[in-house]
Amino acid sequence: MRLALMIVDMQRYYLEEESDYCQYFNSLYSGSLVYIRERCEKTVIPNIQRLKLQFSKKGFPVIYLRLCSKDNNREDLHRFFRKSWMEGVEHGYDSVYPMENDPMSNIIDELEPSTKDIVINKTTFSPFSFTLIEEKLSSLGINTIVFTGLATSQCVETTARDASDRGYTVVHIHDAQADYDQNTHEASLFSSRGVCGGIIHSTEDLVGLIKDMRG
Repeated sequence: MRLALMIVDMQRYYLEEESDYCQYFNSLYSGSLVYIRERCEKTVIPNIQRLKLQFSKKGFPVIYLRLCSKDNNREDLHRFFRKSWMEGVEHGYDSVYPMENDPMSNIIDELEPSTKDIVINKTTFSPFSFTLIEEKLSSLGINTIVFTGLATSQCVETTARDASDRGYTVVHIHDAQADYDQNTHEASLFSSRGVCGGIIHSTEDLVGLIKDMRG
């Protein structure tokens, strides 16, 4: 078994209150981002840090995904993201979904990638569309992907389903993922278990399982 840790969209604009993304959606739905931000701070970030440390010790690859755009008009984004960006612009928020060179697109400081880590930019829910992630995984001999990050029911689940369709074993770490509320998070994990054969572990369980594995 050759594992990779995938850290999905743990970016500044999702998690920092001053970002256009957070300010815009809070203006629409007051308090809607409180749960996901608090869960990330208290649970998800510490657990991803722990997993990353263990993977690095074993020599297993760590892959970061970033959702961002290369196009000033966001033409490359999935239509849902582009629609939100356009509506944000109309309300005075120019970077609801930022450009890839915008500091707000960066991974949060607590999970900053090392020089050995792989960072893949995507423009839709899953990197299996429009990126070279399959070639990268193949070159590394990866057959199992361990999923962390956000949002559980959106980019995480879509990427996991795409990975399963391509023959990868999918492992979800339930306490290293976040969604906008607990019920949606749990429902997504439940559906993933059935549809893509997802294996669901806690951080503690997975760390114990891989301690004796070779990188």
